Amino acid sequence: MSFFQYVSPVILATALMSLAGFLLVLGLTLPKLQKENLQRRLAKVAIEHGGMRTMTHKKSRFAAMLSAQNGKSSSSLIKRLLPKALMEKTSGDTAQLSKRLKMAGIRSSSAVQTYIAIRVLGPVVLAGLAVFYGTLILGKEPTFLNFLFLGGGGGVAGVLLPPLIITNRIQKRQLSIQSAWPDALDLLLICIESGYGIDAALIRLSEEIGMQSPELAEEISLTALELSYLQDRSQALENLVERTGLEQVRHVVGSLKQTEKYGTDLGRALRVHSKESRDLRLERAKQKAAALPPKLTVPMILFFLPILFVIIIAPAIIQIIYE
Repeated sequence: MSFFQYVSPVILATALMSLAGFLLVLGLTLPKLQKENLQRRLAKVAIEHGGMRTMTHKKSRFAAMLSAQNGKSSSSLIKRLLPKALMEKTSGDTAQLSKRLKMAGIRSSSAVQTYIAIRVLGPVVLAGLAVFYGTLILGKEPTFLNFLFLGGGGGVAGVLLPPLIITNRIQKRQLSIQSAWPDALDLLLICIESGYGIDAALIRLSEEIGMQSPELAEEISLTALELSYLQDRSQALENLVERTGLEQVRHVVGSLKQTEKYGTDLGRALRVHSKESRDLRLERAKQKAAALPPKLTVPMILFFLPILFVIIIAPAIIQIIYE
């Protein structure tokens, strides 16, 4: 009770009202910020799609040569910075690492070398920053134990953060593609039955599905581009499977390849895949709903029930104290 004796009720009420106002403003502005973020992402996808179509029509070799030159210069700079033995040691995992980076939406020509450089230099840099922050800003004693603790923590963070970030990006992209995949199949089916070819249907699909899933629109746009200039069209479809890493996409790609090779009925296959995708999405929703009560048990016990007890019992306790 000593705390409430020195705190004015007016000040306490003002603080609570200020907090409530801040939360209200935050709740009103967050949806707008998320909408603006989505619009920026859609604009980026539209620009990339427009660039892809322009490159497809013009077949510009200069842009490709310039991109290769920039990628080569960046790769050579990173190779000079990193030890040669390390680059040779990690060259065996380059294909798998490049695949994971593409699944995360990172397609730069020097992405693998940059990622390796971050994995090597990141622990050292974060360890140095942790020691600097702890000793100079927080005022820790410059002892060996503090250096070991701060530097070790920064080094461990530098080792764990890059793969964790890549895995998180892959999961977010896959979740976005999975949620929009049934609707994308419906749109693709409408385009095919309206007389579109596969290339034109994919381009139209990328334009229509961007609002729901910019990630899926980006992948479909890239697939349409590869179908237009790759000699082996089946390789362009296989690249879509590798970039997404989803079995649903693999099944649809198999149907597209059969249509390209044998001329089978694509509409019937798309109907089957669309129904399976919707059933799978509904099953995942049911699983999440079934797993919700156990997940809510501990938070309710720790946070909800104590507050409820305080609200119920506090008036009686206050009345007893003042009597």
